[in-house]
Amino acid sequence: MEARKTKVLLIDTPGGTFALKDVLSKVSGPDASMEISMEFTENITKGLKRLGEGGVDVVLLDLSQEGGASGVDQFRQLRAQDASVPVVVVGNNSKDNIANEALGNGAREFLVKDEVDARALLQSIRHAMQVKGLQEELKEANQRVLEANQQLDTIANVDAATKALSRAGLAKALAAEYVRAQRGGWNLVTVLIDCDDFDRINQQFGHAVGDVVLHEIADRVRETVRPTDHLARLGGDEFLLILPDTRIAEGMLVAEKIRLAVAESPLRLASETVRVTASLGVLALPYEFCSIEEVLSLARLAVRESKMLGKNRVSSGEKHKAPGSGTSASGNGASSGATDMAALDELTEKLRRGDCFRAVSMPIFHLSDEKVVAYEILSRGPAGAFEMPDDLFRVSVEHNLLTIVDLRCLKTCLSACVDPKFDQKARFHVNLFPSTIMDTPIERLMTLFPANKTDGNYVIEISEQQFIGDPAYLRDHVQALKERGLLVAVDDVGFGRSSLESLIILEPDIVKIDRKYVSGISEEPAKARLLKRLVKVVNSLGAELVAEGIECREELDLLVEMGVPFGQGWLWGKPA
Repeated sequence: MEARKTKVLLIDTPGGTFALKDVLSKVSGPDASMEISMEFTENITKGLKRLGEGGVDVVLLDLSQEGGASGVDQFRQLRAQDASVPVVVVGNNSKDNIANEALGNGAREFLVKDEVDARALLQSIRHAMQVKGLQEELKEANQRVLEANQQLDTIANVDAATKALSRAGLAKALAAEYVRAQRGGWNLVTVLIDCDDFDRINQQFGHAVGDVVLHEIADRVRETVRPTDHLARLGGDEFLLILPDTRIAEGMLVAEKIRLAVAESPLRLASETVRVTASLGVLALPYEFCSIEEVLSLARLAVRESKMLGKNRVSSGEKHKAPGSGTSASGNGASSGATDMAALDELTEKLRRGDCFRAVSMPIFHLSDEKVVAYEILSRGPAGAFEMPDDLFRVSVEHNLLTIVDLRCLKTCLSACVDPKFDQKARFHVNLFPSTIMDTPIERLMTLFPANKTDGNYVIEISEQQFIGDPAYLRDHVQALKERGLLVAVDDVGFGRSSLESLIILEPDIVKIDRKYVSGISEEPAKARLLKRLVKVVNSLGAELVAEGIECREELDLLVEMGVPFGQGWLWGKPA
């Protein structure tokens, strides 16, 4: 393979080009010892433009016709354009201000124009290239050291099996949050999560499978809490969660959300399914600094109470705190167990009444021109810990309220569709659980929709993630919805046999690709290739395709290139 020539750019000044051109011609001639390719520009403006196009190895800047301030300014412009390209400055006198300023600001060398010959010029170019090579090697070495240090830090502070913080990482996070809490005057709450009867899983399936289960539990906890919260694995099947700027009553509700998330659905292991539950203890930490062991000793008392009460529940550690150890987040230092139960009773009563829901919307765009073609109307629960749908529906399942809550959310969303801010010619997407469609007579369901609706104006989205087993049980219900003028979309579609099976059986009008298969396609070629295959499958089924979770222009451009017609995501804003 032919070696690449060294690209030398000569930026000359009016009246001074011929001498240096002649010297460069000798340097780059057939008898030269170094392969050089030359380019010439007649002023600094054109030189900056060429440098910005890339591919230049060395710049020769002739300042022999320039005054001191003007010449130094030209050199600084070059450095600002691309500091990685070495610059050799040519001037009239090695002792004038231009020489001193240029060398002081990073010029590789200064040559006196009348003394330049082919040998000296070649040596300067070669030296500049050698130094540049060494600098690039040093930069790469520093980057490798930085990456190695980051890996060491990760190994030291992150648990390999669950990607939660290790004990060392927890100690750092706890110390930092104590300082912030003392400075800001806010409360710090911890939640200790102890998996129930986890030894049974290790004994039956082995520790490797146990680590997989723990990783899934950690993921469920992370999806439930805020990005600013800290989750750590203490070893075995215990996790400790730090909740900054949180009151004890809020911590109890967060712990309840975690308990529901962990026990939400069985984990599939080979040919068996395993149900995992957890007992949790919540503790408001005192303002004076305490060690991890002191935190654990108090939190474990609360977990022990949960275990004694039958496991799979949340208890407060407030009653176990020593007198004078700090004011509780509730303000009186008393146990908040009763407070927590009262809060949950109040929440479930609100859900039964159905007067606590609100709707937000997220537009769906035609991707090629970014015009709004539809709106997805989404429900929100009462303000607080159970406002978001995942948390709202988990607690609804726990209290056998899912169908009634789902129907009340549907009614709220349909009422919002008539808002004048929406283009009434657009489609409106609303969501329903498969169990709600099964449990609710179609005629009753249709009474919630406007009597004057037009066919195809409303779309019912059914999440593939909520299918239980063979989706054939939904086929007749889906067909009945279509016969009454509603469109049906299968949401959260991914890859695999189950996705293809559900699309073939239900024959949806619209297929929505899950956001996790869209996010990152511009940076992950393998994910993009898989998505292209899914697009072909959906097109062959005759369904419209909507991509969810579009967050950047690069993803949008790639989806348009793939032929995906519609999409939605935070690129255009969050639900509002």
